[in-house]
Amino acid sequence: MKFIFLSGSFHSNSRSLAILKNVEKLFGEHETEILMLDNLPFYSGDLNSDKPEVIKALLMKISAADGLLVCSPEYNHSVPAVLKNAIDWASRPAFASILKDMPVSIITQAVSPVGGARAQAHLKLIFDSTLSKIHVCHEMMITQVNEIFDDEMNISSTKILERLDRHVTDFIGFAERAQP
Repeated sequence: MKFIFLSGSFHSNSRSLAILKNVEKLFGEHETEILMLDNLPFYSGDLNSDKPEVIKALLMKISAADGLLVCSPEYNHSVPAVLKNAIDWASRPAFASILKDMPVSIITQAVSPVGGARAQAHLKLIFDSTLSKIHVCHEMMITQVNEIFDDEMNISSTKILERLDRHVTDFIGFAERAQP
């Protein structure tokens, strides 16, 4: 199976990217790819009829996937613009997009004790509107995210690694059961 990873941040110290890079190991023999979203133009209906090449590549990769794993911080109690923009591109045409019936799992992270709960809720609403199959599970929110990494941005928290392993294993099974 092939899984596409989407991150809500891309700065040099992005914890979301670091989490996804750590999580790749948990997917075993499955193929994974982290898509870079920070070079996408903002969604515009004017561009939709003659999509830029970078958008065509994004859509091709998502359409070939068996599932999407999203990891995101919370910006201003919501979803970062870079992530929402990518979802907007992939969500067209409405109700018949490549996201329809796509298994999606969500991980949020924050320095706060809330762990990105509002971003998690917003992402569920967004993916629900695209008719995606949202991974129903114990929500994966990582709190005090600055404390889970070593100096090389490897997750050093055994508790977090165990939770991520359980989350990924359950998501793979969810995606397998969603296959036509």
